[in-house]
Amino acid sequence: MAVSSSVKVLEKAFLKKTRKLAVPGEVLVSRGQRVGPDDIIAKTDLVPGGPRVIDITADLGIRLTPEQLDKVLTKKVGDKVTRREVLGTYQRYFWEPSRSLYSPCDGTIEYISKTQRRIVIREDPRSATPVSVVAVATKLSIWPWTIRMYTAVTEGDSVNAGQVLASAMNIGQVEYVYSPMAGLVERICPKTGTITIVRPVKPSQVKAHMGGVVTEVLPETGAVVEATGSYIEGVFGVGGERFGEIVLATDGPGGDLGDAGVDVAHKGKVLVAGRSVSLEALKKASMIGVRGILTGGINNLDLVQFLGKEIVVGITGQEDTDLTIIVMEGFGPMPMNEKAWNLLASRAGKTASIDGTTHIRAGAVRPQVLLSDGVLEPDASTAPWPVEDVSGSDRPLITNLTVGDRVRCIRQPYFGLWGVVEELPKDPVEVESGSLMEVALVRLDDGRVVTVAEANLEVFRELASPA
Repeated sequence: MAVSSSVKVLEKAFLKKTRKLAVPGEVLVSRGQRVGPDDIIAKTDLVPGGPRVIDITADLGIRLTPEQLDKVLTKKVGDKVTRREVLGTYQRYFWEPSRSLYSPCDGTIEYISKTQRRIVIREDPRSATPVSVVAVATKLSIWPWTIRMYTAVTEGDSVNAGQVLASAMNIGQVEYVYSPMAGLVERICPKTGTITIVRPVKPSQVKAHMGGVVTEVLPETGAVVEATGSYIEGVFGVGGERFGEIVLATDGPGGDLGDAGVDVAHKGKVLVAGRSVSLEALKKASMIGVRGILTGGINNLDLVQFLGKEIVVGITGQEDTDLTIIVMEGFGPMPMNEKAWNLLASRAGKTASIDGTTHIRAGAVRPQVLLSDGVLEPDASTAPWPVEDVSGSDRPLITNLTVGDRVRCIRQPYFGLWGVVEELPKDPVEVESGSLMEVALVRLDDGRVVTVAEANLEVFRELASPA
């Protein structure tokens, strides 16, 4: 079995893109509004909800056994809780006052460890607090002015939820105080015996990315943008969402782009190369401020040297680069297919919205080139055009290989190389990992015949726009 994919070059299609914030915020567009790629759809100043850790021993002031915790806790994993809601109550004897365990925030209980005596709550971002004051002296039973003698952190330190802030010996055993959330240590106060943790606030926003019309508003999170236009799918990419004017940088689909073909006038543009792009051209384009490069092929070593690290096979799009690169055909010098080239050439001078994000296994996300017309045509509802939802991933399709299939290797040591299936052995074969797997004999484009596990092959069957 192999992953099935399609090389899509659609001259006319419906483009639909859902743009959403990670946490609730303010939507800035309305239904029917026309937007451009750089228009802000929604924004938020909410603090992202993170995990909040409750140290049961410190909060109750007593070390309970797992059996005792079973009787004390009234909540379970998956329960939604509100700030100051009681999570459990302990009373040793009926004449003693009871001790209650409270939730520090609104959220959902993600984890309960009865051996470590901790509860982890995923905080609701709408109620997330930017500051938490931890009563270290009270929890450790120490004099407030001695707090610095027991702390494991200093002002300015970055801490994670559950990290040890301080510790002290108490009746023959070490007691700990943990950070309830991730953030920065703002202050250690010897007067109150407290440590103040501040969660950095970083406002976020989401833009339209492509020109179009808002067809649906998603309350507090974003909107759906639709347009008619063209769509091209690559096979591999790096870099995130960008947009810019299309410029043909080579004479045709078989041309090679060197540094001489990159000019200062290309700042903010999306360059279309033909067969390959050199390392020098990549460096110069990045220095000038080119937004993206679309190329038929690329040398894998050049790409690694440009990024400064090995590529994480399977998932890309989060690389630290200002230049998005989309490879249309594969690794090595490979002329761009004529349909893609001709479509890009017909749009020269127009805006292309590009995204190099690639998930080979996790959802089968392909690098995309969106050539939006910026509007929904009046007769769009009756036109026989395909609908491309370009906002997320699709479930990878599994297919049976056949002799003669055009395939691409998606795992090392042949990652990115193309070939044709020549033979499909009937019996499983032991591969390098020691596992017995179904394999295929593939003749690579460089002439080598190699044995590759079927699960590490991707089958491409070309799609074109309907007549």
